[in-house]
Amino acid sequence: PAAVCDRAEFSKDMSTGRHVADGFTLAGFPAAAALLDHFLDGKGTAVGYRAGSAVSKQALASSAFRAVNQQVQAEILHQLKAGHARVRLPAAQLPLVAFGSLGSDLYWGFRGTQGLTVTGTGTRRDGRYAGTLSYVIRDSYGFPAGDTLAGFGPPMRYLQTVCGAPQHPGGAHWFPDTVTVTVAFR
Repeated sequence: PAAVCDRAEFSKDMSTGRHVADGFTLAGFPAAAALLDHFLDGKGTAVGYRAGSAVSKQALASSAFRAVNQQVQAEILHQLKAGHARVRLPAAQLPLVAFGSLGSDLYWGFRGTQGLTVTGTGTRRDGRYAGTLSYVIRDSYGFPAGDTLAGFGPPMRYLQTVCGAPQHPGGAHWFPDTVTVTVAFR
């Protein structure tokens, strides 16, 4: 609370952040670039990637999401076979999606996520279940203590905490973000 935002450090760290965002763009990571730019802009408004968006498609194709989907579908099927007409998966039972591939937009934009909500509908026909599941992967974009991220984490943390918006006009601000993925339930 007593920390004072040093304007020279602020300028240097903002420049670092913009440089990293430009690097993400050049590396082919547009979501990571857009999320970092949004963080640096300091508005703190939520960002959501809808089902069918490029980011959603990347998440759908990722091994991290496929593993979570397999686990969730197995639990839903287990409850349906046990005779439940309405399936409930408590938040504590839902796994987190951790995008761990360093060579992906998902890693640099999201890495580990903070929550998952699954909704869906379905029917049973000819002894088979079929329907649709919609996953909302929740994240909080920001820079926690100890998040080094190839060296640019600490300067971004400084911008977020010591020079952060809204207490400092023009400062960086964490924000909530989501990725929605829709899949068939079989």
